[in-house]
Amino acid sequence: MDGDTRGLGSRVMAGLGQPPRRLFVVGGGAAALALLVDRGLRLDVPQPPPPVPTRRPAPDESLLLSAVAGLTRLVAAETEVLSGPEAGATVRRLREVSREQLRVLRGRLTNAGVPTTVIDAAAAARPAPVTTSTGATTGTPAPGSSPTSTAPAAADPVRTRDELAALLDAIGPAEWTALASATAATRELLVAAYAARLAGAVLLGHDVAVLDSPSPVRPAIVARTQPLVYAFEVVAAQSTGEQRRSAESTLAALSHLEVAVSGATSTTPAGWALPFPVTSPADARRLATVTLASAVDAGPELVGVNASPASLEDVARWGANVQALAVDWDLPLAAFPGAAS
Repeated sequence: MDGDTRGLGSRVMAGLGQPPRRLFVVGGGAAALALLVDRGLRLDVPQPPPPVPTRRPAPDESLLLSAVAGLTRLVAAETEVLSGPEAGATVRRLREVSREQLRVLRGRLTNAGVPTTVIDAAAAARPAPVTTSTGATTGTPAPGSSPTSTAPAAADPVRTRDELAALLDAIGPAEWTALASATAATRELLVAAYAARLAGAVLLGHDVAVLDSPSPVRPAIVARTQPLVYAFEVVAAQSTGEQRRSAESTLAALSHLEVAVSGATSTTPAGWALPFPVTSPADARRLATVTLASAVDAGPELVGVNASPASLEDVARWGANVQALAVDWDLPLAAFPGAAS
């Protein structure tokens, strides 16, 4: 039995001696794994994917998206008026202009890398109602009055020409301020678009008055207006019949505009050099179209490089009145007068 007992002890000790060595190995591996985890390396889960790059906004993206939203609503309003009893060639032309502006602005955004989903979302958003108070001295209101134009609320339908004209004139102070902070290319494009939009309001019989308080660019506007008055004095003098009556009507409107921008009685100096001799009704008509076309395209030049919100609005409102008069002389309303679209 003693021999069996010693043999059993040896076997027990041998059996008890092996497991500790195996446990030591396993314990060492666990310690190493814990150390690696503590150092930030996870062996039990896959590495997370790299972050998706954030898109950098395009230059003036917010301003252009806001303009797209406004134009989308304008097109819808013009379409609504065209479907009713007050449809006509003027509203149809205004919708063509709005659609052209919308096409160009959307193209600018997509060319700058803005996804169409972002543009579509902006177009679908309903803009807040805008009220503009111009403090005006031109048009039908009495001198010194300050007519206020309130656009229909975003949820209200636009069914009449008067409502459409009010919507066209609904460009508020925030828009002019934002435009003044834009890049030169965007500023030139949108001030031209706003001038065309305001001209549409004039063509619908709405008074688009110049600002009561002259902006820094007002002297340049006066210098552009006085030669127009003189040119149409010549046009009226060299015209006959219906053309003479049209010339006299345009001359009266330009004289009124001159008083509005200069703040004084019209004292237009005579003797500006004409671009060519005018000795016949045909010459007179050519002079009318040439001088009006040049004035309509003068917006970007008048705005200059460092434009204030007031200067931008001043130029757009003056240009709107001139462009509306040019339509009477068969110069079509342009989507971006004077700007490279």
